[in-house]
Amino acid sequence: MINKERILEMVEKDLPNIQNNFKHLHQHPELSFEELETSKFVREVLKELEIPFREGYAKTGILGVLKCKNPEKRIIALRADMDALPITEDTNIPYKSKNDGVMHACGHDAHTSTLLGVAKVLNSLKSELEGTFLFVFQPSEERYPGGANVMLKENVFSGYTPNIILGLHVIPDIPVGKAAFCPGLITAATDELYITVHGQGGHAALLKDHNAVLAAANTLMKLQEIPNKLAPIAGETILAFGRFIADGAMNVIPEQVKLAGTLRTLEDKWRAEALMLVAKIAQKSVAEYGCSCEVNINHGYPSVINNNELNAKAEGYAKEILGEENVTTFEKRMTGEDFGYFSQKYPSLFFRIGIGSPNFKCGGMHSPTFIVDPESLRTSTASYAWIAIRFMEEA
Repeated sequence: MINKERILEMVEKDLPNIQNNFKHLHQHPELSFEELETSKFVREVLKELEIPFREGYAKTGILGVLKCKNPEKRIIALRADMDALPITEDTNIPYKSKNDGVMHACGHDAHTSTLLGVAKVLNSLKSELEGTFLFVFQPSEERYPGGANVMLKENVFSGYTPNIILGLHVIPDIPVGKAAFCPGLITAATDELYITVHGQGGHAALLKDHNAVLAAANTLMKLQEIPNKLAPIAGETILAFGRFIADGAMNVIPEQVKLAGTLRTLEDKWRAEALMLVAKIAQKSVAEYGCSCEVNINHGYPSVINNNELNAKAEGYAKEILGEENVTTFEKRMTGEDFGYFSQKYPSLFFRIGIGSPNFKCGGMHSPTFIVDPESLRTSTASYAWIAIRFMEEA
């Protein structure tokens, strides 16, 4: 009989191995669409487990296929992202990144090691389980156009249409040992904005008009009308620019200025309208200074939308394995997540695993001081495996 005590015992026994996998991945981070060694590591573990897999999706992506008894009963996909970020790690952990300027600052190493642990648990039980489990090891969650998007376009699920797809993500705001759930829309849609302002270059003391620097600055300020005044719901639109390149000198005005930013929205109709407003306001703002501009938009990730029924059931299953006191809720946030591409196509459940720990001073997501407490892998692996098992049993 497969019960929660048995799953907890299996995870506890394998926890040192899961943690070692995590530490190895943390030491060897790779950027989006470049996860060659990470993919190789995942393939080697799947080979050891004798779990068949298909590879090469979005260059480095992998689909593990575990067929149990009555494999057509139900198909459940479980996803983990694998890529890291272009950040120089600033921690004192003994297994810090060995790759200069690259760091797992978002927990994808924890996600991948968790899914490898789940694959081992489910593989050990395949003679007792029914259905088919798909293990999706996905590249490039952090970089447009998103590995999920590419894998779907490359028909990653050919021959295996998931009835359900599950995903998880670590979160520093919730303590280690806890899992968190939220129904409905949980992340923002994200779009990339690139604006190039064209003017006249010249001596700072002599150039009177067509100043691209002033035009770009004016545009930057005017665009804030979109989230601050024009958005239909306050607080549910973010328009931020993290790149302003005026490559002149102290007394030299450049001919062009480049801006790069992000638009985050929670509703599709407003998303489309806001993107049109970006182009309209930018053109008008630079014209006030006798300049022109080009606006290029990368239409990015859609929102992640949790199936309400799946969320309610998964929350209950998590309480079974973790205890009611260790299951909580999280609020929707304006971050982006390319799991949204999966949630557009299949009934989906995306939950969060607490990594807030007294053992580590963890910086925020995408920061040089971001740290995942390896103890959290006990919770992530046990809950992920149990939720998958319970969804399979209910079919």
